[in-house]
Amino acid sequence: MTDRAGDSLDAAAHRRRTLVVSAIQITAVDGEKSQNIEKLFRLIDEAGERGSDLCVLPEMWTGIEFSNETGYREIAEPIPGPVTAALGERARKYGMYLSGSMYERAADAYYNTSPLISPDGAVLGIYRKTHLFDAPNRIDIPPGFIESAKVGKGGAVDVFETNLARIGMTICSDLRFPELYRELALKGAEIMTCSSAFLSPRFDHWEFFLRARACENQCFIVAAGQYGKEPKSGLAFVGRSMVVDPWGTVVAQAPDEVGITVADLDLDRLARIRAELPSLANRRLD
Repeated sequence: MTDRAGDSLDAAAHRRRTLVVSAIQITAVDGEKSQNIEKLFRLIDEAGERGSDLCVLPEMWTGIEFSNETGYREIAEPIPGPVTAALGERARKYGMYLSGSMYERAADAYYNTSPLISPDGAVLGIYRKTHLFDAPNRIDIPPGFIESAKVGKGGAVDVFETNLARIGMTICSDLRFPELYRELALKGAEIMTCSSAFLSPRFDHWEFFLRARACENQCFIVAAGQYGKEPKSGLAFVGRSMVVDPWGTVVAQAPDEVGITVADLDLDRLARIRAELPSLANRRLD
């Protein structure tokens, strides 16, 4: 005679921790906030219809506003605010988490901020970009790019407990600073998101930074990027949104077009990799 209740419990105990993740890739146009939102929401719908549990959006997806010195102020919003409320409606509809950066207005200050929207539609937490992109001498971005002239630096580095996994968020140029990713790993992150507007033609940097950050911290990274040339500023972006596993392997990568990239993650595999190669446990604290 079979103990069905016992069988059910045993099956649950051995159920694999799997989830579906998506990375959205668009070209946001300066001065066209409403059109950017509409374009991105169509792709969120596609991600939801494909069963995504977590969907990551690019950096500054409502508009980068490089072509307009004060444009970022005009499109910035409080968090929570109208845009995060609309994201919350999509999150509730599809039962998924959403993360991606936008200009945040907080009192008299502005930030490049990624909210984490939960499936109940609420803002579970935020991450304000800590490593701003200040490159005044970049000859390929005349007259250079000084992000700190627009937004302030974030300070908090948090990992958020969800019913999927422990999630940490990062934004674009953070990739060049491994300390941030190590802190997230030490705080228990299993999945790290990266919302980006990584400048072309540095695809080589984009890929090896993502693979290194995933491998050295034994985490999944879901990275979503702006793609193509923004027509008003002339800025061009790498795109190539991708999902990288804890072994540093690219498991999914976007083609050179607007769209979504979808991948299945196996968190049990993450646990096996950490057990077989306990790099974090073997760190020299001295």
